[in-house]
Amino acid sequence: MRKSTMTPVQNNKSKIYNDSSVQKDYVSILETILSDDSAGIKLQREGERRAFIHNKFMRDSISSLHDRNYVFYNVDPQKLMKILDNQLKDSLDMLNQMNERKAIIPIPAAIKAAYNVDDADKYRMNRNQSIYYLHLPIMGYNRKKEYVPVDYVCGPLCGNGDAFLLEKVNGKWVI
Repeated sequence: MRKSTMTPVQNNKSKIYNDSSVQKDYVSILETILSDDSAGIKLQREGERRAFIHNKFMRDSISSLHDRNYVFYNVDPQKLMKILDNQLKDSLDMLNQMNERKAIIPIPAAIKAAYNVDDADKYRMNRNQSIYYLHLPIMGYNRKKEYVPVDYVCGPLCGNGDAFLLEKVNGKWVI
């Protein structure tokens, strides 16, 4: 009898990405989106918890941005680069950002302290819980503009998505 030549499955745990300078920007960006009334993000109504934020950032890739089968994020990477004021020569920076997204990046502690943040996987079958999935910001090369997709799931056949373009003006992020 022949021995199997298959290799055992490797336990490939994703590393936690922890860059304090980027984390500070993430906190500021999320606070801007969550506090803006025009964003339409309603986490509480009359003191009761209405929705919560998933405890990890969602990850995008260049291919998922350009996936024609996924309605919410059919974004042409070249158009996105122009929106973020990137030059074509800066495309390497965007590719590097996407490669770093293999790591698990938790929602920053400052956001967890101020908002309802929980693991959405625990509530998948609970139709009474609405969930916001915040995607990792895609940064412009000069770090002055950010593109942030946000998904909202309110049930098995209910949900929508928004994308926010933020710009840093006088040290503050604005939509």
